[in-house]
Amino acid sequence: MTSTPDTPRPPNSPPDSAPTGTVPAGTALPGVPVPLSRLVLGTMTFGDTVGAADALTMLDAALDAGITGVDTANAYAGGVTETILAAALTPSRRSRMVLATKAGMPHPDTGDHSPLSPTGMRRALEGSLRRLRTDHVDLFYLHQPDRTVPLADTLATVAEFEAEGKIGALGVSNFAAWQISEVVHTAGRIGAPTPVIAQQLYNLLARRVEEEYLEYARTSGLFTMVYNPLGGGLLTGRHRFGDTPAAGRFGDSALAAMYRQRYWDPRLFDAVERLAVIADGAGIPLTDLSLRWLLGHDDVHALLLGGSRLDHLRANIAAAGAGPLPADVGAACDEVGAALRGPMPAYNR
Repeated sequence: MTSTPDTPRPPNSPPDSAPTGTVPAGTALPGVPVPLSRLVLGTMTFGDTVGAADALTMLDAALDAGITGVDTANAYAGGVTETILAAALTPSRRSRMVLATKAGMPHPDTGDHSPLSPTGMRRALEGSLRRLRTDHVDLFYLHQPDRTVPLADTLATVAEFEAEGKIGALGVSNFAAWQISEVVHTAGRIGAPTPVIAQQLYNLLARRVEEEYLEYARTSGLFTMVYNPLGGGLLTGRHRFGDTPAAGRFGDSALAAMYRQRYWDPRLFDAVERLAVIADGAGIPLTDLSLRWLLGHDDVHALLLGGSRLDHLRANIAAAGAGPLPADVGAACDEVGAALRGPMPAYNR
């Protein structure tokens, strides 16, 4: 099983065995037997704002559309998300999936141990495998940096997981470019797996990855999956700054406080209004504009689609199949991004 990333395949090239459906073709990842579709089903809402029955319906719709990636974490709904997914992991479904989970957030499984300590990680992964009722996952992510644990200890444990056949490949999430470089250097020094993919926050309102990460990933051969493509729902255009949401990601979700802190800012709402005007001028919904803008970037190899309703998921899958935005529409979106970034000059060239 290889752990070193190859040069990324162009996002629009066909995988070794193309999935059926409307989802754009994906990428073959080292150590992962099934090509990862360009769209990936995010499951953070399962067990939180989405009940078990609706979650399984959404999963089937995603698989039927050609989505192969299914992304979860031990932290999602305290592990309930993984338990819900277990009911769907029949042999026929599992053989079509790239199943991913994560460790690194506080969780009862880890007890008093740091999340990415050897004991904490082993407890986390074994808890995830138990809830998922499987003996391995295709991708195992470090969910966030753990500054209390030496990287060498974390990566040595990852090497054990790979040798035991419990993970196919390593990913990182929410790591800065320099932190990923440190992971790669440390892994090379001790002979541990290096990450083949990074999962990062990226959308029309959150573009910090453009400052350093994207160029690092491009030049180092690291695959990139992005999450929150619709800004937690802000890029649907349904919310107003003065509102107090009663439901959804900003309302009754267990993570509502985190999402309000991340996105509930008048400057972001102003940007949404400008983007809505651009979408209207292009004759497409704001959600379509947001997804197609991301999928028009060669640096985005995969995009996480979550959501709380089946009709929203299907609409977003259809939007993704429409192809990149016209150049002038993309340029108008970039002007909004530049205004959000402000006049502060970059330190690097």
